Amino acid sequence: MNPVVDLIDWCKRERESLQMQREMLQSKAFRIFKEEDGHTVDMSDESIERITASMKELDQIFAAYAAKRF
Repeated sequence: MNPVVDLIDWCKRERESLQMQREMLQSKAFRIFKEEDGHTVDMSDESIERITASMKELDQIFAAYAAKRF
């Protein structure tokens, strides 16, 4: 197998997983909390931002790969 193709396939699966997580957070199907100074803080919005940034990075990888491949 081609290691680059394997990496691209992994990236696609990772992006799908991130998209599902983001959709669940956005729909409030689940939330992410942390304890801070004895208080519970909802970190869901920050998680959505990080997930979105990661998805954009993966999209850039796909675009770069497609540009060199074709």
